[in-house]
Amino acid sequence: MQDFQDQRKKLQHQIEQLTQDTTRLRRINGSWDAGLTITTILLTLMITILASLNQIDDQNKKVTTSVLGAVIVAIQAIGNAFPVKQKAGSYRLLQAQASNLLIDVQYVENVEELRNISSQFRQLSIEAAKVETQ
Repeated sequence: MQDFQDQRKKLQHQIEQLTQDTTRLRRINGSWDAGLTITTILLTLMITILASLNQIDDQNKKVTTSVLGAVIVAIQAIGNAFPVKQKAGSYRLLQAQASNLLIDVQYVENVEELRNISSQFRQLSIEAAKVETQ
């Protein structure tokens, strides 16, 4: 019985660690996504305001608008190269699944259930590794 409890606690600790890791990665990717989106919106707003200002000559408007537009395109390219929004969503799902496993492992009653949860945990760990390599 002690061996069963030790295995259960060890698995519980591993699931807790995965839950913490996916939570942290979801926050990081979500923050990057929000930052890129907000920056794009602000730059677009700056271009719109710049176009309506009469105090700036047309040549400076063109140069500034071109630079801001190029930065917006670069931000969009970054979003495509590093799909932080998609990763944040994937980590959100992994986090929820890990949380469910954590609840399950706390109330496991026999070795067969523990093996089943352990198998689900291994599969979830594989999925988490796949998300990281995307």
